[in-house]
Order: sequence, then C-alpha cells, then structure tokens
Amino acid sequence: MDLTFIIIIIFLDIVIIGGLLFLYFKKKKKINYLIQRINSISTLKDDDFEGKIRLLEEIEEELANSNLKNDDIYNNILTLKENIKKELQNAKRFKINRNEFLGNVAHELRTPIFAIQLSLETLLGGAINDNSVNIDFLNKAMNHTKRLIELSNDLVSISKLETGMRLSQRYVKVNELISEVVNSLCIVAQQKSLQMNFFSGVKDSLQVFCDAEAIKQVMVNLIDNAIKYTNEGGKIDIRIMKQSDEVYISVSDTGIGIPEECLPRIFERFYRVDKNRSREMGGSGLGLSIVKHILELHNSKITVMSEVGKGTTFRFSLPT
Repeated sequence: MDLTFIIIIIFLDIVIIGGLLFLYFKKKKKINYLIQRINSISTLKDDDFEGKIRLLEEIEEELANSNLKNDDIYNNILTLKENIKKELQNAKRFKINRNEFLGNVAHELRTPIFAIQLSLETLLGGAINDNSVNIDFLNKAMNHTKRLIELSNDLVSISKLETGMRLSQRYVKVNELISEVVNSLCIVAQQKSLQMNFFSGVKDSLQVFCDAEAIKQVMVNLIDNAIKYTNEGGKIDIRIMKQSDEVYISVSDTGIGIPEECLPRIFERFYRVDKNRSREMGGSGLGLSIVKHILELHNSKITVMSEVGKGTTFRFSLPT
C-alpha cells in the first residue's frame, strides 16, 4: 500500500477521532453547564417560586435549542427539570394555602368570639341576676363556644378543599339548616340594631343535598358580611324559595352596597371594595372567596345584585 495513502488514512482517522472528541467534550461542557444552571436554583431565595420557575423555563428553552435534543441525556435533564418545576408549584400552592388558612382563622372566628363576649358582658353587667334571661345568655355563649370548635374544624377542612378533599354530602332539612345559622347570628345583628328576618317558602320537611357544615360556613360568611356593611337600623332578609328541582337561598341587606365596577372582583381573594373601612371592621378578605369555592364544589354558582346606598343580595341554589 502506498505510504502516502496510509498517511492520508491516518490523518483522516485523527480528524474523525478529534472531531468526535470535540463533540463529546462540547456536549459534556453543555451538559455540565445545564446541570450547573439547574443547581443555581438553590441560590435563589426559598420563597422566590416565580424566579425559580422562570429559570427552569429558560433552561428548557436552552435545551430545545441545543444539540442534545435526540440524546438520552436531554430526556433525563428535561425530566429532572419537569420534576423540579412540579415540586416548586406544589410548594407555592402549599404556601398560599397556609397563608389563606391563617387569614381564615382571623376572619371566620370573629363572629362567634364577639357573640360569646357580648353574652358574657351582658351577664356581668347584671343579667346574671335576672333569672328570666341569664340561662338564655349562658346557653347562647355555650352554643357559640361549640360553634368556635366547629369553625376551627371547618377552616382546616376548607383549607384542604383546594387539594382535593371531598365533601361530606347528605340530605338535610333546608329550613333547619338555614334557621340554625340565622338564630346563631341574631344577637350580633341586634347589637347593631339591625332587623333580621327569615322567610321560607318551602315545607319544613324539604331536604337538600349538600355538605351541611360547608353550607353553614357559606351562610355565616354572607350574613356576617351583611351585618358588617349595613348601617344601624337597617334590615337583613334571608329567604328560601323552590324552583323546579332546586332550592334558592338568598341573603339581602339594606347596606352600603357595592359599586358596579367592583362586582366582578368581589370573589377574588383579599379583594376589598373599601380597604380602609374593611380593615376597620376586621376580616381577612377571604370570606367571599371561600363562599364561591364551596358552592363551586356543590356545582352551584353564586350571583350578586347590588346598588350603592340601597343594599346587596347574594343568591345561590342547592339540589333537592
């Protein structure tokens, strides 16, 4: 074989091997770079979920534009990226749920605590010596104490609803269900000189299919809001009506009303129509969001009609 030909063959082999080594080290360098980029996530703040997810999306774009696309390593890095992104989204959701839970406690426990305080103050103010009312106030304080325990349990359950907790639905008498909540909040309305009326257009035996404790929570939030945003001497009406196979429940007040431009947003978390007034009255700004979430799990939709200075009506339905 001609020596020149052999030299050419050797030279070509060297070029090919060199090229392969170059591609190998180039690929290895790219892989190391991408892994370092993934590891750099740990340098961001623990609660900077948006920043971490944004970095992962940048890495995904770099992967798509790299020469690793048909490589097993590409698939492994892509899988790793997806797993990290999913964990970050879960962590973000957990943080939101935790914060909402803390806000819920502040908002949802306010009414029974106030009712207990009012009953005890009335008793200490002299009613304890009046045998015609003292037992009644003690019973109300006891009932609201029990309600505090129920609310605490309900808040834990509601905080889990977004993570897939199932409702405990059964048939319950709708008049009995709604009147229990109305009676428990009457003392709060009376303290503000509000007239609270309960009108039922259905028979006492009529039943609806729902999670009773969750619907109680809906009614507590709606009536509590009506009490807060209705001026002294105003009126709150709770009505039950039956149409076809559904029962419609409404809470109306003669309160300050909600501006039309705010109506589409009132069910958003933490949204406040009047921030200063809302903070003065207490509450977390999560009440109506919780109402909407519970009713959606019941395949129901809440509607609202309001006029500034004249009042607001919330309405929803439950199946019979």
